[in-house]
Amino acid sequence: MPDTTAHTDCIERGTTPCHGTVEPRMSLSGSGMPFSRCDRHWNDRLDREEEIRRRYPQHQPADFDPTYAGERWDED
Repeated sequence: MPDTTAHTDCIERGTTPCHGTVEPRMSLSGSGMPFSRCDRHWNDRLDREEEIRRRYPQHQPADFDPTYAGERWDED
């Protein structure tokens, strides 16, 4: 059964002061579930996601050597 609860509180309230409108925001982690965040915390989340994607790109870096530690960049 789908969740029909009104989510009016920012999920990050209490960490730092909220600013702006609290709205359900799309999940950036791939869960498909929306999470209510204020404008400030949504922008902070977008910044964190950008940093994660910069550090862990989808494609392997030019200097990545899979034979070095027996690791692979992708799961295929």
